[in-house]
Amino acid sequence: MIQIDFIESLEAFSLGSWEVVKIRGIPLRIHPSWFLVFIYFTLLARDQLETLLDGQVSNWNACLIGVCTSFLLLLSVLLHELAHSFVALGEGLKVRDITLFFLGGMANLEKECSTSKGSLKIAVSGPIASFLIAFLMILISNNLLGLSLILSNLFKQVGNLNCLIGIFNLLPIIPLDGGVILKSLIWHITGSKRKGIKVAIASARFISFLSISIGVYNLISGSFYVAFCFLIIGLFVFSSSSSQSQIIKIQKILTQLYVNQVCSRSFRVLEDDLPVKVLSKYNSLNKDNDSNDEWVLLCREGRWVGYLTGKVLRNIPVQNWDKKFLYEVSSCIDELPSICENESLWKAIIKIEKIKDARLLVLSLAGLPIGTIDRVDIGKAVLKKIGLILPDQLIKIARKENIYPIGFNLYSIAKSMNASEFDEDHE
Repeated sequence: MIQIDFIESLEAFSLGSWEVVKIRGIPLRIHPSWFLVFIYFTLLARDQLETLLDGQVSNWNACLIGVCTSFLLLLSVLLHELAHSFVALGEGLKVRDITLFFLGGMANLEKECSTSKGSLKIAVSGPIASFLIAFLMILISNNLLGLSLILSNLFKQVGNLNCLIGIFNLLPIIPLDGGVILKSLIWHITGSKRKGIKVAIASARFISFLSISIGVYNLISGSFYVAFCFLIIGLFVFSSSSSQSQIIKIQKILTQLYVNQVCSRSFRVLEDDLPVKVLSKYNSLNKDNDSNDEWVLLCREGRWVGYLTGKVLRNIPVQNWDKKFLYEVSSCIDELPSICENESLWKAIIKIEKIKDARLLVLSLAGLPIGTIDRVDIGKAVLKKIGLILPDQLIKIARKENIYPIGFNLYSIAKSMNASEFDEDHE
């Protein structure tokens, strides 16, 4: 399984996991949920061995074989993810980490490959690794058949499990490898990554409804265990496809909205020959909080000549406020981070995250200041497009902490976008 930044439905599994080792600089993490799977397959392998030998094996030896089976399975999943990771490295991508958790494994890539061929190579490498491991294990099992029935059965079980891992990952569901393969193929054929993602989402929706339907049928038939498995898979796939669909919707909003539609006028304008004392008249400037100081733009004879913030009041003794003038303590206005009013909103998000104050001065096409834009302005606009209007109290909290409202992680979504991908018509 591959995880890219804009696929966030599984991102939490990288949190709360333990780093155990680094492989070629890639941290290997194990989530606590993996141990449930380890115990399950240990017990399953033990029971199968006792059945195979008709109880003629000690409980200790059966448990030992079960542990070996689970360990080989863990190693197989790791090799599957390493295959993804090494091919990704070959494509010039950075792999943040590999996490093993209850659904298997996840290679966490910093960004998605920019080409359809590269994306296809990364996605297909995992299942190929699983099938090669399955072939090797079954080959070893056949060679050991006449020497040790126990060892032969152990390698056969691991081989079969790898075969199942390969087949399961080929299901056309994002974030499984099959979904990425389907997306990459459609992307390569049509030249549009977004169309590839839409087809993969449609495929996942179909499979989720099919799985849920099979689950309901088995539930009615009395096969509760089978019903539970299909229902869990169906609900997981449906949740994943819904998440991807929401991301596509947000990406579309970020390309359709422009900076001048979202920005606010969060700055003051003063003549630069006024004394510094004038700043003390504004409560928003005369405060002790060092964060998110309001900008004051200075002009002289109709020209923009500089800027400053309320911090200057803290650096000048009160008795000198009448003697110092604004132009003496101002900075060049060109030093302010800025963006043109006709830029797409997703570009503003990326630029904001590179700035300490997370705020940009918005310039007109003529290069004149017309407003400012920050995380709250962007978050409010996107949520409004989705149909969600936040109460003023939540907006105030987000403004105070300088974050996207309700923890909206727009940066991860914006990072997955690029200009060429969204030059196509917004469908």
